[in-house]
Amino acid sequence: MPSKARSRSRLRTLVADIEGTLTDCSGRKSSEALLHRLGELEGAGVCLVFCSGRSTAYQRALRVKWGLDPDGPGVAENGCCIIWKGREYVTYDPRTFDRDALVCYLFERGAGEIGEFDPDKRCAVTLYPRGFMRGKDYLPADIERMYCFLQKHLKGSSYGLFYTSASVEVLPAGVDKGTGLERLLALAGMDPGRALFIGDGQNDIPAAKLVLRGGGKVGTPANAVLALKRLASHVAKEEFYRGALELLDRFFPENDNSRRAHGPAR
Repeated sequence: MPSKARSRSRLRTLVADIEGTLTDCSGRKSSEALLHRLGELEGAGVCLVFCSGRSTAYQRALRVKWGLDPDGPGVAENGCCIIWKGREYVTYDPRTFDRDALVCYLFERGAGEIGEFDPDKRCAVTLYPRGFMRGKDYLPADIERMYCFLQKHLKGSSYGLFYTSASVEVLPAGVDKGTGLERLLALAGMDPGRALFIGDGQNDIPAAKLVLRGGGKVGTPANAVLALKRLASHVAKEEFYRGALELLDRFFPENDNSRRAHGPAR
């Protein structure tokens, strides 16, 4: 019977959420130790896939900032777009979801009084707490308030509606991180059985289930929602980016060249 270390060494793809997993819940802080580890893994041939609600432009900019391959693969806007070999692909029929019209509809009903729309999104409708994009802090109650507002004004629609650690998202029917990741894995010829998925939120559950069905592994930092923790192969003791580092050291031990202290946040 193969050892646990040898079983973990089968993993060749890391699929990672960003906010609340590789960073703090706002997406503003990570650590030098984690970024060094991600660079190590990418340098060793592990395929690093960002799987986030953020836009393709944001993901590329973050890769550059963190010293990673700027054209690396990704699932963006919670499954609405995927990136492979520097090219972007929309995963749904744009005729079924008029983003601009939906933003106007919600704005007319007062969405601007409780939140602000992400202007960089091309597909999904993302509502952040007011001031979030200027660095203002927010409370969980702000997310709940926005969610209730959207739930009220989208009642009876077929749109997907859910919250993240920093936003509330409206998606085309049938689109989520799982469907986006499925499209990317098929396009790239990647085996989900050799993938580790790490995430923290409700919106990460479909992607986690996809990886598990394919025989892969799921890990969560300590701050993850309970439903995701219940799916996890391992739950880290640490929260946020420190928990992500703990998970990478556990699941990719053969690429851990040195023992590191948890570096300063940045």
